[in-house]
Amino acid sequence: MQWEQVMLTVKALSPDKTVMGEADGVYGPAGNSPLYVRGEYKGPPRGLRPCRASHRDYVVTREIRQSAQKVAHPRTSVRSEEEGGGCRKSEAPIRAMRSGNADGAKGCRFGRTGQGDMGRHRAGEAMTTRLIRLTQKVRELRGERLTSLMGMLFDPEGLRSSFERQEERKAPGVDGVRKADYREGLEERIQELSRRVRSLGYRPKPVRRVYLPKGEGRYRPLGVPSFEDRLVQDRLSQILQAIWEPEFCECSYGFRPDRNAHDALRRVAEIVTWEATQWVVEADIKGFFDQVSHAHLMRFLEHRISDPCFLRIIRRFLKAGVMEDGVVSASEEGTPQGGLVSPVLANIYLHYVLDLWFEKRFKRSCRGKAYLVRYADDFIACFQDEEDARRFVQELEKRLAAFDLEIEPSKTRVLRFGSRARQDCDRDGLGRPETFHFLGFTHFVSLSRRGRFVVGRKTEGKRFRKKLKLLNQRLRNLRVEGGRIMMEYTKYHLRGHIQYYGVSGNMKSLKAYFYLACRLLFKWLNRRSQRRSMTGPSFWAVITRWLPRVQLVHNLYPQPSWRTQTGSRMV
Repeated sequence: MQWEQVMLTVKALSPDKTVMGEADGVYGPAGNSPLYVRGEYKGPPRGLRPCRASHRDYVVTREIRQSAQKVAHPRTSVRSEEEGGGCRKSEAPIRAMRSGNADGAKGCRFGRTGQGDMGRHRAGEAMTTRLIRLTQKVRELRGERLTSLMGMLFDPEGLRSSFERQEERKAPGVDGVRKADYREGLEERIQELSRRVRSLGYRPKPVRRVYLPKGEGRYRPLGVPSFEDRLVQDRLSQILQAIWEPEFCECSYGFRPDRNAHDALRRVAEIVTWEATQWVVEADIKGFFDQVSHAHLMRFLEHRISDPCFLRIIRRFLKAGVMEDGVVSASEEGTPQGGLVSPVLANIYLHYVLDLWFEKRFKRSCRGKAYLVRYADDFIACFQDEEDARRFVQELEKRLAAFDLEIEPSKTRVLRFGSRARQDCDRDGLGRPETFHFLGFTHFVSLSRRGRFVVGRKTEGKRFRKKLKLLNQRLRNLRVEGGRIMMEYTKYHLRGHIQYYGVSGNMKSLKAYFYLACRLLFKWLNRRSQRRSMTGPSFWAVITRWLPRVQLVHNLYPQPSWRTQTGSRMV
């Protein structure tokens, strides 16, 4: 009888019995079949248990893994055994379906899969593995340029994975195609798109211009790409992210894996609290996404990429143009907000313009400590010495001007902020210390219950009023949909608000926003007709069970470096 070698020396005898290698054995699928080790019954080994997921699944735990790894087995192939003659065709191979914590440290589940179809999930895992290997290769080849990237871009599996990543309800571009429309004949469309990208016959369509209100009568221009362009942009974004992730500085937090806005806020609190910060520079780049220089951006990309075809695809996206009211205008500068590749291109641009300049040049010339925290194009700089802070603003203007950028004078200022800010302001007769805005929060000097300095946060007043105004308009338009739709929308709106603004010290603003949002809902529920739908007591009796609970989600108070992690016996 022929045996089929499987991962970790597991050998499948039949659906009723299972035999390990020379070290261990396994249970049968039902958990009560006899166990065989080297052909002899040995009883239940340590570290093995049955899997209830399927009658063909087995679980191999840490002890089995360690013992099996001690035994060296020659690598054989099922196909080579069949070609050797005499044996029948083997069953489908057993593949690792899901690993436990720490890459299978607690257990690894093995199951049988079909030979022809690995599934969408496994194809996506394969593409993720290729990107991880690319990042590892970039770390090994620091300073060298990559020459062959087009293969990853036009790979049909990668484009299919990008298709699965797209959301169903995204607005269509100039072609009017949505995800549901593109799914019809998906395989043929993916193969045709891959062929056009490979032969450089692919040309992006102009983005559709839309405007979102920013408040105070201003609007933010966005560019909505076509669906096919979304797929290629998603692949470009993943490849560029894999290449530059080892290069990015620690001060960058926007649009990076395993980093978010709350991490940037937590880092600001740590710097101000523990790094002797006394001065903060609040700066803003004027119209950054509209002022990005294509020439400088391509020169930055050429630092790590020398594939001319890959760079040509990126250049075509930058020059695709904008369609507004049926008129297409050429793009000579800028990266349209709304595109999937724009965030990583903006990170690459500011990595060379701002991050490296601050960390490698300006910071070394400072008299005291200096730190930078950046999220996309929003950033603040913290300094220990006032002279360093004011010199930073002067040199920043020159640095940005060298790359066709400029700061917004009305949003750039130097302010006193730190543990001694309150005493220094009282000494100079300046009143209370100033506040600054970062990522939707107003930061102010505060004291803890024990009288120690802490960084206080509350929802920025402009954002607070803007969101209430938009909620009021939305509930007014939803009156024709019915009361239940209005309550559902308010529930999801408040849930998203609490998930972002539910940070340490912001409970007062959260409760105020929750109360005002409920007042708006009560108002428009009673204005669906000339007769009132409910009274105040009946409304609050229902709404308290329907809407999410107001709570703090993120603890952003900084922990001292000497304190051990949560769960340790030393705490």
